[in-house]
Amino acid sequence: PPPVDGPAPLTPIQRWFFGTYGALSHFTMSMLLELAEDLDSNALQTAVEAVVARHDALRLRFTHVDGQWWQQASPAVASPAVASRVLEHHDLSGLAAPQQQAAVEAAAATARSDLDLGAGRMIRAVLFGRGPGQRPLLFLAVHHLAVDGVSWRILLDDLDTAYRHAAASAVVALEPPGTAVATWASRLTEHVRSGGFDEDLEFWTQVSRGAQADLPVDHPGVHTAGSTRRITVRLGAAQTDALLHRVPGVYRTQINDVLLSALGRVLSSWTGRDRVLVTLEGHGREEILDGVDLSRTVGWFTSQFPVALAVPSSGWGEILKSVKEQLRAIPHRGLSYGALRELSADDSPAAVLRSDERPQICFNYHGQWDTPSAAGGMFRARRDSVGADLAPDQPAINLMDVSGLVEDGELELTWFYSSQVHDEATVRRLAEEMVQALGEIVAHCSQPAAGGCTPSDFPLAGLDQAGVDRLVGDGRSVEDIYPLTPLQAGMVFHHLVDTDSAAYVDEFRIRLSGVSDAGALGVACQRVADRTPALRSAVVWDGVDEPLQVVYRHAAVPTRYYDWRDLSDVAQDRELQRVMAADRAAGMDLAVAPLLRLVIATLTDDEVLLVWTSHHVVLDGWSLAQVFTEVREQYAAIVDGRVSELVNRRPFRDYLQWLGERDEQQAQQHWRGVLSGFSAPTGLPYDRQPLEAHRAESAESVRVECPAEESARLQSVAKRAGLTLNTMVQGAWALLLSRYSGERDVVFGTIVSGRPAELVGVESMVGMFINTVPTRVRLDGGQDVLSWLRELQAQQSESRGFDFVSLALLQAWSDLPAGLNLFDSV
Repeated sequence: PPPVDGPAPLTPIQRWFFGTYGALSHFTMSMLLELAEDLDSNALQTAVEAVVARHDALRLRFTHVDGQWWQQASPAVASPAVASRVLEHHDLSGLAAPQQQAAVEAAAATARSDLDLGAGRMIRAVLFGRGPGQRPLLFLAVHHLAVDGVSWRILLDDLDTAYRHAAASAVVALEPPGTAVATWASRLTEHVRSGGFDEDLEFWTQVSRGAQADLPVDHPGVHTAGSTRRITVRLGAAQTDALLHRVPGVYRTQINDVLLSALGRVLSSWTGRDRVLVTLEGHGREEILDGVDLSRTVGWFTSQFPVALAVPSSGWGEILKSVKEQLRAIPHRGLSYGALRELSADDSPAAVLRSDERPQICFNYHGQWDTPSAAGGMFRARRDSVGADLAPDQPAINLMDVSGLVEDGELELTWFYSSQVHDEATVRRLAEEMVQALGEIVAHCSQPAAGGCTPSDFPLAGLDQAGVDRLVGDGRSVEDIYPLTPLQAGMVFHHLVDTDSAAYVDEFRIRLSGVSDAGALGVACQRVADRTPALRSAVVWDGVDEPLQVVYRHAAVPTRYYDWRDLSDVAQDRELQRVMAADRAAGMDLAVAPLLRLVIATLTDDEVLLVWTSHHVVLDGWSLAQVFTEVREQYAAIVDGRVSELVNRRPFRDYLQWLGERDEQQAQQHWRGVLSGFSAPTGLPYDRQPLEAHRAESAESVRVECPAEESARLQSVAKRAGLTLNTMVQGAWALLLSRYSGERDVVFGTIVSGRPAELVGVESMVGMFINTVPTRVRLDGGQDVLSWLRELQAQQSESRGFDFVSLALLQAWSDLPAGLNLFDSV
């Protein structure tokens, strides 16, 4: 999106700040860092200059006009003069350690006091030289309006990169920044005002209902920033590693689910309540607006939102699953709460959120934090910052804050509290209980019987907890569950009513020259299945409202190997017929993955026959070509002893998600228009009365080929007229149907690819995408053929935007009486 020219509105968290504190300058985020002993101070000066010029947020000015605050970045001017105003040098080498500490604290206080919202002074840096044998220190203070936790990572990485370039006398080259804060704030405000989050309002108005926001206190004091104290506890490295790498897979949790399960249990026990209100903080950089990328943007985007954690009194398994589901139910990861509360118009229904009572405890997890220390870089370690980031006389935001991060391989939890309200012993007990709870969770998740999934793990399936438990058990073997496409559902229906039919069992025979290792070919096929969800899928229909496909984490491809090198051609063919007769007799059970099996027969020393048998419900023709291409590459990589070079494919579930987001009302309007007035199916001539109309396969087939010369003429005519060959064939079939049925208005079925151009990467996806939809053609004897065909092509082009609808729905939307087919030919 284009940058905002001129003053821009504020982000939700920025509006909250001005509404709470006004134009307070002493509200910072700061950091104290140890630098390399051989630091090049001139290179640091250049790095600071480059970083301030690169990021708009470090040059923001805030103005108050007509009762509203606005923000605008000053022009980027990269110059030594700018850097010298931002970065100060202090030589402490002649001072003893206590005096050095006092000087650092004094300089930090001065740096904070020099910040000015109206003048655009958003960042100050102080470099402390401490003499030989001691690492220099760098103090950074940035007004919180310009940074958040994610921003610090960007700033430190850019400072380090710029320093290394400058120290090497190279041109400083930093990655481009993301979407500007001002642009995001403007777009987000427009989104809110246009109703983009209106559907979330009901959720947010219900969150706090019936839950108490207050916490037990030891003293009736006032929590000011000056009375804030902290207690830090740690989880050992081994348990932290388990928390990060082993625990998540047991219940498919994220780290926040686990941390909040432990915190919720502690708070529930302390307060005596089964629902505890907590403010959660998120990064707020959600991908909700097209064309916006905040991954490299410095600014304050933090989202704050209330959560009422209902904590079961049962074991850790139930607690983890319950808390996880509650967190997954939060719309837009909490971003919409602050957006609705702060950015909605005063007369909007969302203004009711401004009267919410804020929970008195806040939790924020900052992730894994390691100071960049690449070779040639300047950072060596991070120290505790000095001074207060909030003016001591100001009220603290929360009665308690719990902040978590992983540093040096250990989870560190810091509890902030007021000495005027809570005793240290009270807070320490709570902090230690949370660490103990996390240890219990790690121990629980290491037990063989632990594990399970929840409905949010399979959002496309529409299952409740009982359904999930019934289908996946502990969940270890299941990767995903999702619905069928319309045509897949039709195939399953035909399978259920005609279990002996092999109509949708596809058999492909391929003679492969240059293949000398049949075992390697089998391994290549297995590797493709391991990478392809469709080849690890099965279908379930018992005990569910609608049939579903289940994707397993692993499905061994049944492969039978034969060595026919000593047989004659006739004997090889005889053996093949015997093997394939037995193979077809085995049928294929849709409920057992994979819906694929192989026969690999070695014919000569460098030639094999691959017989690939799979069910059409998992693969269409286009996908099969993709799969065979990958098998070939996997085989070549195995025999050549190299890493395979593979296409990065989007999973089939992305298509199903796209399918579920389609506007059925628009589709219905289109197809009702197409089929309006068509009340009787187009008749087909037959020699014998048709029976068993539900059968999905034909008894016989007739192959007709168009001679090469006529094919070339058809293609030439189509090209000159701007027509596709498909349109020419459809027109011919419509004429034929009209002649045999005696009707001037005919309908037949058309198989469409089902791959929407708007879905990026759809051309390389593997699965069953095709669908069958009706094509209606009216024949006007007074219209020339080419005009008629162009009109038919235009109609088909319009229908392709709605070709995702099931045939059952299309039948219901037509004027045909129930029980009649919409068409009898495809």
